[in-house]
Amino acid sequence: MSLTNWRDSLNHVSRTAERESCSLTSLGEALSQLAIDLEADRFSALAFIAETAAGSCATTSLELAATRIAVLDLCQRILVALDSLEPFDFVNADNSLMALLFPEEASQHSPIAETYALDSEQTGDPPLTPEPQLEICTCNDQQLISEFLSEANEHLQNAELLMLSLEINPLDQDALNELFRVVHSIKGSTGILQLQSLGIVSHLAESVLVQVREGKVILRDGCFEVILKAVDTLRAQVKSLATCFSARRQLAYPVPIEILIHCLEQLNATGRCEEVDLQELRLSGSADEKHSSQPTTKKTPLQSDTLRVDGRRLERLIDLVGELVITDAMVQRELRSRESLTAASVSSRLRKVVREVQQLSLTLKMVPIGTVLQKMHRLVRDLASRLNKQVAIQIVGADTEVDKTLLECIADPLIHLIRNSVDHGIEATAEDRLAAGKPAVATIVLKAEHRAGCIHLQIRDDGRGLNRRKIVERAIERGLIDPSARLSNVEIDELIFAPGFSTAPVVTEISGRGVGLDVVRSNIEALRGSISLRSELGVGTEINLELPLTLSIIDGTVVRIGERHFIIPTLSVIEQVQHSSLEFSGNGDCNLVLFRSRYLPVKRLGDLLGTPHAIFLKHGQVVMIVESGRAQHALIVDEVLGQQPVVIKPIGSLLAGVSFFAGGALLSDGQIGFVLDLNSICNPES
Repeated sequence: MSLTNWRDSLNHVSRTAERESCSLTSLGEALSQLAIDLEADRFSALAFIAETAAGSCATTSLELAATRIAVLDLCQRILVALDSLEPFDFVNADNSLMALLFPEEASQHSPIAETYALDSEQTGDPPLTPEPQLEICTCNDQQLISEFLSEANEHLQNAELLMLSLEINPLDQDALNELFRVVHSIKGSTGILQLQSLGIVSHLAESVLVQVREGKVILRDGCFEVILKAVDTLRAQVKSLATCFSARRQLAYPVPIEILIHCLEQLNATGRCEEVDLQELRLSGSADEKHSSQPTTKKTPLQSDTLRVDGRRLERLIDLVGELVITDAMVQRELRSRESLTAASVSSRLRKVVREVQQLSLTLKMVPIGTVLQKMHRLVRDLASRLNKQVAIQIVGADTEVDKTLLECIADPLIHLIRNSVDHGIEATAEDRLAAGKPAVATIVLKAEHRAGCIHLQIRDDGRGLNRRKIVERAIERGLIDPSARLSNVEIDELIFAPGFSTAPVVTEISGRGVGLDVVRSNIEALRGSISLRSELGVGTEINLELPLTLSIIDGTVVRIGERHFIIPTLSVIEQVQHSSLEFSGNGDCNLVLFRSRYLPVKRLGDLLGTPHAIFLKHGQVVMIVESGRAQHALIVDEVLGQQPVVIKPIGSLLAGVSFFAGGALLSDGQIGFVLDLNSICNPES
């Protein structure tokens, strides 16, 4: 469509509004045609505005004279937006235009804060801060609401990233423009669903950002706090709406606090906010640390073509692919028994296709780990502010992909480790750091990478490190070690993972170094992962996590004990050695095996699992050298049957109390095998 066409449409609407014979019906028809012309030229946002105005003319009882003026104003603003390729300008819009675009809001005395103020004229009392209220969403289009919630969450996450980036560099014009577009998009979406509370906050925040872009207001100090609080409020409202939607309750969300609206209006009117109002705003609540996000100095990448799929369908697809993998193993077993060139060819082709389908299906649930790591920026910022510390965080490998289910499980352990680093890992003051020859601003590095079929996470700080002397003293006080014991540095560091262990004289509400780390280790090991620590006094601490890429399908080594089959995760197997080639020592419960010049604890797996070992074996038993945590162990089995991918299924309630099993799986020969939990087997006391 040529530019002349939509200009003609705009001129037609203006001429219609100027005619003495003009009616609301004729205005509505002209605006509808304008919306069609704008949409044809892909000006969707402006087309929506024109369509909204047309709907107001057709469905509401507006005053004709005021509406004609509003339509002329509307045409002028659309023309400016088209010529400058900037968003539609709501700033300084008069009441008649607001009534045309927001007819329900205009029915109130004011579309801004007065909607939520107490009615002081009726009560006779002075205005007070209102009690928490809820507003009801009247939209009944479930699909529209679902799409809105998904898009709003993406927009709000992006908004907070950009805000925290602008806190570092208030002059970043690209970030400022992107933030304006994000808030504008949120406001447009709320208009579609007629969400007045969200619309008011986003509209006022957008107006402030317009003035920031024009240089009339500086986005720092009070202004920054107000806009950040507005983003937090929008997120709380969307979260409340999402909770009601998922629970199939009446859709309700909180009305924004009046003080926030008052501060936004002050910024719009004067470019500044009174300190007393800012103080009241600070006391009104703070953002939830667990739902915060990371700032970034990079431009937001263009959105790729995506298709949203119901999570239950995706889970079902993954389950079916798992069944396909098992069935393929059965078919391969059958084809190998046939001495046929055709069977061999079909077997090879089938194996390749199934493997590709399996790999592709696993990537469907893979998401960038940055979605969790990004939250740590806000967490570090808020904690450092509360503790009067200067701390920066660096994210490395945010685009590393991991299973979404696993990602949700590691969020809390990561948050706990970061809180410990900020609270007790970093020196108390900048002066202490300067005296130690370090920069005043501490640095925490959070790194993620793929390595050897696993996901590796590293949390490293340049703080004071672990004081091993204090750790030993506290361990002796609590009776964890003998006073005469001589421990290596690694063994001393491991003491902080003891339940409730801490060297801090006072355990703060934020964290205590060591307090809760036993829970962190338990959670990581429950995911078939491991955690290790390295520290140097005065230099810093490094914590390393190693986790599987996915929780549903693993490569397993199938072993036999008597007549039963068990599965050991292949990534935990270091080596397989014939029993007859090793040297054993010890008696009773203390048995050792000499392996590569080191003595390792050895256990008969059948004795632990209550399964008798075979009496006669043609080639003798096999010793499996496995790794659990940072320690190696030896497990005696009757036979190693081979390796195959297995789909882990949860075990039933009958075996739920058996800690040695991580799940069950169907093997290629049709038998059921139990997946072994090496952490419980090798370290039963944990």
